[in-house]
Amino acid sequence: MAACTSTGDISNPVTRKLTWFSFLNGDDIRATCGPGAPDHLRLVHNANYSKRIRVYEMVAADPFLSGGAPAGAARLRTRVIGGPTNQTTFEFSNPSRVFAPWAGEIRQTTLAPADAAAVRAALARDGLGAPAPAGTQLRSQDYWWLAVGCQNGAVAFQVWAHPNGGPNGGYDTLTFPALLAARDGTGIPLRTPADEPRHANPAVMDRYDAATEVRFRLAVGTNGINP
Repeated sequence: MAACTSTGDISNPVTRKLTWFSFLNGDDIRATCGPGAPDHLRLVHNANYSKRIRVYEMVAADPFLSGGAPAGAARLRTRVIGGPTNQTTFEFSNPSRVFAPWAGEIRQTTLAPADAAAVRAALARDGLGAPAPAGTQLRSQDYWWLAVGCQNGAVAFQVWAHPNGGPNGGYDTLTFPALLAARDGTGIPLRTPADEPRHANPAVMDRYDAATEVRFRLAVGTNGINP
């Protein structure tokens, strides 16, 4: 999985693999972040990369656009890849949709100002804005949340790794995931470490999984990730 620069589009599975590290680092968001830039937050839930990925893009709504939302509202785009969302067919009559089965389940909604404010408050309470846990290792087969975005014209970055990596108590005490899942419209529950199958010989099963899964490991820096 080469670290090519992401444009933010991960609908094509080939492009997604090639640009995944750049996407996680928010290189596309960082490139346009500065004074006056709209707030844009990307939240990625890695629930064993080969099993389930959930991506939220939360962007401040523009109240001046036609049909625009009120000030303080936010557009929320959710993509869930893996598990029951994997489709097994695609439209032969529409070649442009050839990658649709692997694009994931996608929903878009508008968060009312109060809901958007609640999510932002939960993120702040959970540690977005605090120093990231530099040196933390993010393994593809593990569970972690990553947040990167542009807030008030400045780059924001944070990581929470299971079981206790991250600020303010870490992964198990996070409050923002439940708020997002209740509002994203997918109806797909968050995958948890308890959903991982248990095996009589974990070491043997891990060797089998390592031979069949896409695996990677990333190091957390002070303001981003280091592949």
